[in-house]
Amino acid sequence: MSYIVDIKDIPYDKKRVDVVLDDGAVVRFFKSTVKEYAIKLGATSNYDDLQKIAKEGEEHAAFTTAIDSLSRGLKSQNEIRKNLKQKKFSDSAIDVTVEKLIGYDYLGDRHYAEAYVSYKGAKTGRRKIIYDLITVKGIDRAIAESVAYEKLTDEDELDKAMSQATAYVEKEKKKRTRLKERTYSFLAMRGFDSEIISETMSKIEFPKDEY
Repeated sequence: MSYIVDIKDIPYDKKRVDVVLDDGAVVRFFKSTVKEYAIKLGATSNYDDLQKIAKEGEEHAAFTTAIDSLSRGLKSQNEIRKNLKQKKFSDSAIDVTVEKLIGYDYLGDRHYAEAYVSYKGAKTGRRKIIYDLITVKGIDRAIAESVAYEKLTDEDELDKAMSQATAYVEKEKKKRTRLKERTYSFLAMRGFDSEIISETMSKIEFPKDEY
């Protein structure tokens, strides 16, 4: 059995402290865990017990941090992991947190993708939405594509592209130089599939004297 000889603040981490035992062993704790378990100078303990308490405390802190983040807006698994990693939680604490969130149905990439497509789908093309879900949000490709094609049909995409292209042409028709080319690029930047763009372009009436 050992006893605690020091509880040291960490200059670069305001939420944690190092608990030092008389044999020189050091265990890093969240301050909230130190307070909850009444860990004090002179108290007797052993390294393994302190490690266990510190691990449980970190997992609790990681979970509450993730819940706080989710309360401010929907997050994907990848975003939660990145957020916790930035806050210097261990990989094991992050894994436990994500497993808990999935178990409580607080976190599911398919649910996230569905909400994201519903939010972005009114103005953004399916191709860009899929790209953002995969590369920015960290959603599995199969999930991203499945949800996007379920929620955004070809008919939906064509209606959306026609509406946006018509408004763009009306706005830009006085600048007749390369209007077709610029309209195509506009739709591509909005993330529409090439087939949708081609069909849209065939239905748009461009000024006859465009050059």
